[in-house]
Amino acid sequence: MRSVQPFGVRQQNYSAILRAVMRHAPIARSELAGLTGMSTGTMTKLTSLLCEAGLLRELPAGTEHRSLGRPPTPMVVDERTYRVVGVHFGLRRTTVCLLDLRGTLLAEVRLPHKSRRAFEALVKQAIEGVQQLVAQHPGTVLGVGASTGGWVDREAGVVRDHRMLRWRDVPLRDALGGGLGLPTEIDSSFRALAMAERWFGGAQGVDDLIGLFVGNVVGAGFVIGGRVRAGHHAAAGSVDHLSVGVTAADVCSCGRRDCLHVAASDLTVLAQARKAGLIGARGTLEHLLQAARDGDKRADRLLVDRAELVGVAAGTLIDMLDPELVIVSGGVVDAPEYLRSVQRGARAYLHDKRPVDLESVIRLSAFGTDGVAVSAASVILDRIYAAPAEFVPGLLELRYG
Repeated sequence: MRSVQPFGVRQQNYSAILRAVMRHAPIARSELAGLTGMSTGTMTKLTSLLCEAGLLRELPAGTEHRSLGRPPTPMVVDERTYRVVGVHFGLRRTTVCLLDLRGTLLAEVRLPHKSRRAFEALVKQAIEGVQQLVAQHPGTVLGVGASTGGWVDREAGVVRDHRMLRWRDVPLRDALGGGLGLPTEIDSSFRALAMAERWFGGAQGVDDLIGLFVGNVVGAGFVIGGRVRAGHHAAAGSVDHLSVGVTAADVCSCGRRDCLHVAASDLTVLAQARKAGLIGARGTLEHLLQAARDGDKRADRLLVDRAELVGVAAGTLIDMLDPELVIVSGGVVDAPEYLRSVQRGARAYLHDKRPVDLESVIRLSAFGTDGVAVSAASVILDRIYAAPAEFVPGLLELRYG
């Protein structure tokens, strides 16, 4: 007999089960029932349907279970059948990756930008990269998540403004999804990073979180009360013009010299390194990091100073929002040894305000240099976990009873 649960209720129940399994797996059905508030009978039926659809699977019953009666059968998200794609549009390259439904990175390719950064050209390059990656790896792709810096309106599917790529009001969701023929969601890379850390990174279960990214672009993602906040105009997270209390050599596009972006972005630190002769005209952040690791004290000092300025920004955000965690990512911590400098900068800002255990609060991203692409995929994973039947249509057609 067909389930009598209304469409919306059943969809919500599927979502609640998947999210609970993602967070707590391996987990028995009885524990899932307690976490979600569903009856044991309903849980048994719905998890069976999710297994039949390829979204969950059972593990062998635990051999060490010593209680009387039948041992519980643990459930996990099934990683074998379905895939999601992540696409991140950066300043110098587009990164494409493939993940399973547990958020595990399966494959990644980095596509350097050619001289032109026109919207149509970069989308075309990304589509070709996705198609090649998918063709090389088995599995059914459920959708695509895409991210980029700047002002991204997820609901409209539009990048409102990305000054460094010179994109303005470009329909990224429709262009990418239409070219691939797959459901597609987009968001800012900063919100996507915060979402990914909460989903399957170092902030699982954390309801109040800031993801601070400082690379070629600068921004933040805010998770407040368990929800990623986009803001009324989808512009939340624009911290690039936050004052860090120094006077930079160059003037920011906003007309000031004390902004986080003009004082501490990758572009700024590389310009300073070239001017000081620490790297060549085509030198990269990797070259500067290697110089510091090889004992160049000037290179190390430049990176320490930059990390401390990022710490000032982190301290300002901690003072404003009182998060449980601040996850720092981007070029500023491509070398993990500079995390302590970030924490030191935050401590200097907060010293006369209130005590904060900054070694616990400020942490590195769990994803390292893979963060931007993996987090892009989390944008579509979030949607799949919220409404699984939209992506696996047969789920609501399965029968039980």
